[in-house]
Amino acid sequence: MQSSRELNSSIGRLTTLFQKERIPEPGTILGIISQIKDYTYSIYFMNEDSMLRKNKNAQETADQIMLFMAIFSLSATLISLFFIYGLPIYISKPLETIEKSITEIAKGNYNVKIPITTKDEYGQIASSFNVMTAKLNEFEKSNLSKLLTEQKRMNALINQLDEVIIGLDEDKRIIFINEHGLKVLGLKRKMVLGKYAQELASKNELFNDLIKELMIPFLPDEEKVFKPIKIVEHGKEKLFSKNVVDIHEKPTGEERTKLRGHVIILSDITAYEEKDKQKTHFISTLSHELKTPVAAINMSANLLKNTKTGNMNEEQLDLLQTIDNNNERIKRTINEILDISKIESGTIDVYKEPYDTENLIDTAIDGVALFVKDKDLKIKKDIKGLHSLINVDAHKLVWILNNFLTNAIRYAPLGSEIKVSAEMNNGYVKISVADRGKGIEFKDQQKLFKKFTQLEQRKEGTGLGLAISKEFIEAMGGKIGLKSEVGTGSTFWVECPIAR
Repeated sequence: MQSSRELNSSIGRLTTLFQKERIPEPGTILGIISQIKDYTYSIYFMNEDSMLRKNKNAQETADQIMLFMAIFSLSATLISLFFIYGLPIYISKPLETIEKSITEIAKGNYNVKIPITTKDEYGQIASSFNVMTAKLNEFEKSNLSKLLTEQKRMNALINQLDEVIIGLDEDKRIIFINEHGLKVLGLKRKMVLGKYAQELASKNELFNDLIKELMIPFLPDEEKVFKPIKIVEHGKEKLFSKNVVDIHEKPTGEERTKLRGHVIILSDITAYEEKDKQKTHFISTLSHELKTPVAAINMSANLLKNTKTGNMNEEQLDLLQTIDNNNERIKRTINEILDISKIESGTIDVYKEPYDTENLIDTAIDGVALFVKDKDLKIKKDIKGLHSLINVDAHKLVWILNNFLTNAIRYAPLGSEIKVSAEMNNGYVKISVADRGKGIEFKDQQKLFKKFTQLEQRKEGTGLGLAISKEFIEAMGGKIGLKSEVGTGSTFWVECPIAR
């Protein structure tokens, strides 16, 4: 500012000198011009210095702004990373703690507690959760005493029963056995409880018979049949029926049931067996006694048919035919009762020899030819080039096939076809008889092979034919079964062992 004023002052003096009338001295003018020059340079350098300072200040300001921007960007990035990664962890960590605690409670551990580290919503949840677990713990302790009381009551109950009752868990470890069971099996409680069934079975042959079906379980579609067990008690042989009940449970929150254990029940059926034998003996005796009058009726009917005894009119011949039909029905019933009596008494005789499958099938078909003709049916035979011999009792197998064919003829629609087929099947020859009748409901199919079983739509006969067929084929080492759907017909089959 000082140089600027002095420069203006010098320029003013120079102007004043030229405005005067006389011309100023050259030396004076040059002195003033020299001053003006010096002042001008001084101002120039001052301006240049000022510009440099301002430029430096501007550069420093820009550097500061860049630094602030870098710090701001880094801070924003760190905050963003925290919200992206840190916040979910911060939020989920308490939830994981709660989840683990709930899992422990589901397992029955009611002593679990969640540490309270904050006073926010999570802290309130943790506090409420801890109150809940404390109440559950109290509830469990109060229920435990009730459960122990119920367990004692249950033990007292099963100990009063005359049946043998044994309980196993899902790992087949023995968890309870009643007093009668210990007595019958000749065991002591401390030797049994907590032991694996397989371990005990290796030391006790009778117990091995009890758990046999548990070691080799039934197939899903296989009928559960447990054979009676003979046990010597107090020097007397007794017969016990066996039943194994599988215990299933559907855990809370799950869709499928889980196997939780088994209960084996043995019931003394000795008295019933003795009465059944008496009944079988009575029926057998009665059947034998009935054979004599039936034979007499048959002989009398044949005599009446003979023209030597005289001619009969049409009405008399019809009555005679009715006598013949009913007599044959009585004979068939007597024979079936005698067969089932032999089966029950264990005196059934089986004479197995190698036979040609097709010949036996033809024999069975010939036996029902007349009935086939009466209903205008057709029998289609499909042997599929089978040439294997089967090891069977020919008389009994033909009887079984006759029974299948008779049933098929009885329930097949008029004019329909009955198919008899034979094929190889895993070391057996499978012989099937299929009809196109009404079919049999699934719930009734297994009943058909039980004695004296008749379905609503199958009221004819004694209900013994299929039961006898089952005993016959099993005595020959074979199998029997059926496949049927309502409205499409039924297929009865037997599997006969191949002759070696």
